[in-house]
Amino acid sequence: MPDLVSGEQPEAVDDDNDMETPNQSSIPLVVTVSKSSGTSLEFNCVAYHDEISIDSLAVRKTENLEDEAGYEGPDFHDLDENLKKAFHKYLEIRGIKPSTTNFLFEYMLNKDSREYLIWLKKLKDFVEA
Repeated sequence: MPDLVSGEQPEAVDDDNDMETPNQSSIPLVVTVSKSSGTSLEFNCVAYHDEISIDSLAVRKTENLEDEAGYEGPDFHDLDENLKKAFHKYLEIRGIKPSTTNFLFEYMLNKDSREYLIWLKKLKDFVEA
């Protein structure tokens, strides 16, 4: 996967070390699933190339979304494994899965390239004028 900042492909890595690369590209996400009753379930996630990690989740009421300081629930990583898997499946059913986040990665890279080309054209037009 290309680096989000530079767009360059990573160099070959020595496979003797099984540790994960610390500078792996990621996208922080807040996923909000709302019900017509006005309540919503808010997931704070981090999307990596091949997985989505849920950091926390909270039940919110729409009318006091900004100033709600109530109980946020336990740390997501402390929940039962089956419950964590169920929440990952819940997001996946709603389209939040690695293929979606891979699309976001690619879109971000392409958007950055397009903006750079537009900037270069404006710079060229200015210098030639």
